[in-house]
Amino acid sequence: MDTYIEAGNLDDIALGRKLISEGKVGCIVLAGGDGSRLGWSGPKGTFPLSLVKQKNLFQILSERVDAASKHFCQELKVAVMTSPHNELVTQDALPKHFHFFSQNLVPLLDMEENVLDEARPNGNGEVLKCFYESGLFAEWKNAGITLVQVILVDNPLAEPFDPNQVGAHARLDAEVSVKAVKKNSPNENVGVIGKKEGKLCIVEYSESPPKDWNLANTSLFCFSMDFIEKVKDVELPLHVVKKFLQSRPVLKRETFIFDLLRYASKAEVILYPRHETFAPLKNRDDVGPVQRALLERDKSAFLQLTGTKPEDGIFELDASFHYPTEAIKQKWQGCELPKNSYIEP
Repeated sequence: MDTYIEAGNLDDIALGRKLISEGKVGCIVLAGGDGSRLGWSGPKGTFPLSLVKQKNLFQILSERVDAASKHFCQELKVAVMTSPHNELVTQDALPKHFHFFSQNLVPLLDMEENVLDEARPNGNGEVLKCFYESGLFAEWKNAGITLVQVILVDNPLAEPFDPNQVGAHARLDAEVSVKAVKKNSPNENVGVIGKKEGKLCIVEYSESPPKDWNLANTSLFCFSMDFIEKVKDVELPLHVVKKFLQSRPVLKRETFIFDLLRYASKAEVILYPRHETFAPLKNRDDVGPVQRALLERDKSAFLQLTGTKPEDGIFELDASFHYPTEAIKQKWQGCELPKNSYIEP
C-alpha cells in the first residue's frame, strides 16, 4: 500500500500542538481486557512493567497524561473503556478526573457453537457507540473537543495526545486516521492495512490477510467527533476468535473497531517508525522486548532534551521528560545522565 503519509512533518506537529493546547483533543483508552495471557489475575492495566519502579500500565498512562497536561497547559480529557468484569478495579487504579464507561459482554461458544454460561467483553468495535451512549460525547462536544484519539492500554509506547497524528488528521480533513508501522516479517501475527474496492480496510492476521499487504495496524486511531456521531448506531459484525479458557478451547465473539473504516468518507494512514509507537504487551514473551522498547524511548527523550547521549545501562525517566515544560528544558540542557536508576526532573 503506497497511499500513506509519513510521520515527522513539522507543520503537522505544530498544528497538532495548537489543537491540543486549545483543548480540542480528547483521548479514549481501551482497557476492558484482562491479563490472562500474561498469567496475571486482574485487568491488564495493573500488570507491573517499568524497568526500575515496576510501574504498571495504568500508572504509566496516568503519569503520562498528567505530564502532557502540564506541558500543554490544559487539563486534557481522558475516557477509559472498561468492561463489567474489571470496571471497579480500573476506576480505583486511575485518577478520579478520568472519565469511565463500560463495553458490553457476549456469551462464549463451545467448539460446536453452542452458547456457554460464561460471557466475555465483546471486543473494541463498539467503543464509539458506548462512548456516545454514556453521555461523554455530549459533554466533550460541549467542551469544544473536535478530535478523539483512541489508544490501547497494553501498548505503553502509545502517546495519549500525539501532535503528529492530530495535526495530520486535521490538515487532511480526515474523518478517521490510523497509525501504521512496517511489518517485521511476512509472518508477523499482526493485522494489516490495505484497500479493498477503494476503501481503506484492516484485516486481522487470524483471517488470512493478503500476503502483499505490509503495513501493520497499531490500533492507534483518531476520529472526528462528527464521525463518532455518524456511526453511533452502526451494527458491526461479530468476528469469531478461538481462545483457551482454563485450557479448554472456546469461541469468543468480538467486534473490531477497524470495521468502522468502511463508513468513513476520508480515512488516512500515517506511517510511524515502530520503535516510536508500537510495542504491544500481549503475553509473557513480550515483557522483555516491551521493557527494552521503553528504555530506548527514555534514551531518545533524554538525548533530545539534553543534547547528551546517555551511557548504556538501565534507567527510567519520569514522565515529565517526555512532555517537558520550559523550566525542565532549561534545567536539563547539556546535562549528563545522573547515576540514579530513576531520574526525576
